[in-house]
This record gives sequence, C-alpha cells and structure tokens, in this order.
Amino acid sequence: MSTFISKDIWSDFTADPEFTGFSFRDTDESNANCVTALLERWQAGTVEDPHHHPHDDMSIIVTGEIAIQFHLRVDGELVNDGEPMILTAGQTGYIKANRIHSVVYTTDCDMVYIQNKTFGFEVDK
Repeated sequence: MSTFISKDIWSDFTADPEFTGFSFRDTDESNANCVTALLERWQAGTVEDPHHHPHDDMSIIVTGEIAIQFHLRVDGELVNDGEPMILTAGQTGYIKANRIHSVVYTTDCDMVYIQNKTFGFEVDK
C-alpha cells in the first residue's frame, strides 16, 4: 500500500497574506511549486495503456469506477504487480512518481486529477 500513498502533493504551499489560516498551491507553471489540476471525463471502456508520470499524482473519483493496474519491469518486460486497485465515486487514489500503471474506466467516470508540479506523461512499453 505504501507505493500508493503520497504526501508530496500536500507540501510547498504558499500562505495567503490576506486570509490567516489559508494556504494554497496554484496551477501557474511559472511557480516552481505549482500543481496541475484537471477535471476529467472518461467514457466507459476507455483504456490508458501502461505509463508513468514524473511526479506524484492524486485522482478523486466523483462519479463512476476505475481499475488501476500497477506494473513492474522485469527482464525488460512489463508484468502486473498485484491485483487491480478499484476506485469508485468518493474515493481518492495516490500514485507515487514514476510508478508504472495502466487504467481501465469500467464505467463513465468524472474525476479530479492533480499532479505534483507541471503535468508529465510517459508511455511504457
């Protein structure tokens, strides 16, 4: 489970001088501590092939269900690492930077996606 939990996305906040007790991270890529935030809508049956991101990320499932399969590279080949992790509406998943995974959107799905720093995506074959 530890490879799925990340706290990095919850660091490097900026205090707001006008509102005591409030700090934030924004999506301004000129800010070295930015986050990338996306509202995503996926159709049932859509598949994201094995890939990884250079930064930790977090997915908040608003509606629907997804299955995340983690992978390892063994002798140059990708192999499944355990059973798929199923996330449904109201659940949040965290994936550490560079962790190879694939995703199946088992139903129509709306989600909030946040990646630490600027967005990055690398296909793994």
